[in-house]
Amino acid sequence: MKSSIRASLAGLLFAALAGHASAASLDAFAATPNAAISGNNIENLTQSTPEMCASACLGAPRGAWCVSFDYNKAGQSCDLSDKRAADVGGLKTDYPGNPYDHYSLKPDPLKPFARTPNAAISGYNTEALQSVTPADCANACTDASRSSWCKSFDYHKTNQRCDLSDKRASDIGGLKTDYVGNPYDHYSLIAGEGVPNPVPGNKHILLIGIDGLRGDAIQCAGCVQTPAMSALIAGGAFHGNVLAGGTKQATVSGPGWSSVFTGFWADKHGVTSNTTTLPLKKTHVFDQIKAAWPTATTAVVGDWFNITHNLRPALADFVVANAAKNSQQATDAVKGWLSWKHPPTAIFYYLHNVDVHAPSYDPLNAYYQGKIAGEDQQIQQVLTALTSRPNYANEEWLIVVTSDHGGTGSSHGGQTAAERDTLLILNNNHQNPLKPSYCVGNLGGTALTQVDGTTPHILDFLGLPNTTEGQKHPACGN
Repeated sequence: MKSSIRASLAGLLFAALAGHASAASLDAFAATPNAAISGNNIENLTQSTPEMCASACLGAPRGAWCVSFDYNKAGQSCDLSDKRAADVGGLKTDYPGNPYDHYSLKPDPLKPFARTPNAAISGYNTEALQSVTPADCANACTDASRSSWCKSFDYHKTNQRCDLSDKRASDIGGLKTDYVGNPYDHYSLIAGEGVPNPVPGNKHILLIGIDGLRGDAIQCAGCVQTPAMSALIAGGAFHGNVLAGGTKQATVSGPGWSSVFTGFWADKHGVTSNTTTLPLKKTHVFDQIKAAWPTATTAVVGDWFNITHNLRPALADFVVANAAKNSQQATDAVKGWLSWKHPPTAIFYYLHNVDVHAPSYDPLNAYYQGKIAGEDQQIQQVLTALTSRPNYANEEWLIVVTSDHGGTGSSHGGQTAAERDTLLILNNNHQNPLKPSYCVGNLGGTALTQVDGTTPHILDFLGLPNTTEGQKHPACGN
């Protein structure tokens, strides 16, 4: 009697759990009856329905790796996997009795699109769709009936509609970002192959911005180990005290990044604080690249609003806003761009987690060191993606690593030496030794300020004239 009661209770519990599993989750998978992938199981779930397995695969923490599952129809269990059939040579379809069905996660329809929050292109709507999600709009834009012309869409978040367009923001002079209430998000289709790089020598820029990283917090006795940055320094050049702030501006992010991007101080570039309505009055270095080579493409990813809005290049082709301090999302965006046959000519990759504001910016503080180590691991992922490119040997990437300000105690903004201390790493031949070095060694013997650090070196590397307030280090370039 007790056994039958336990069996009944188990059955009721299973039915209840199955009822809570979302059928919508299963819609995200393509089913292949009587098939499975063999020997690539990561996790087994018992007493499950296909809906429950789908929900488990999509949910945290499995969503970071799960892309398929095999469902045992008789055993009511599933095997979750980080592999698709194409990764393992195909499906096995000759199991005796055909006990399995295979479920493979459908491609994310939004993956080919770069999203810019709170923006739209005005007056270039080709077709409007009502009562839709962003994924619906993405599918519509790329289906056979529209793929010959659809390049972007604006999604109205409140009204759940979208406007498909045959234009990109770069075709019409940029995005409109001052709609009352910010009702729109803009989605721009990324061509899988990208646009061929027009810069002679196939030169590219990868600018890595680490918010709040003091220059004296790496490469010193007792400092945290940073293998990725150390590898760039070992094969390139390093300056550990590039001076931000001073009499020209406060050591806060808005003015700091603006000086990095333009080569001017705040009295010229106009960004005197972190206020989001302050536009750059001097040209972003990425826009100087596009002025010299109009077909060059530029890309920005970051989680700070100013980076993807008022401080971004005016003519940026791809702008991605990742979730707050979610470095992996930013990293994945850059890895996606690097997977194209023709990646963007210039990429700005913003990492925010080192800017701790608490408990301390001291280079020997364990919390601060942990944040630095975490961002260095993100950079390593990007460097691996970069050097794994099939054509990498025929490309020349100037990798620039810098920061906007340092800090003292748990804050910044003043003019102490610790708050003014930023860094500069330059490397143009990382794991590409046939490219002659642009700059090598310890640059610290020559004083550099923030207006010297980034923009003058990018312009010099690309052979463009330097019309900024800054000057490159005399050991770099020709």
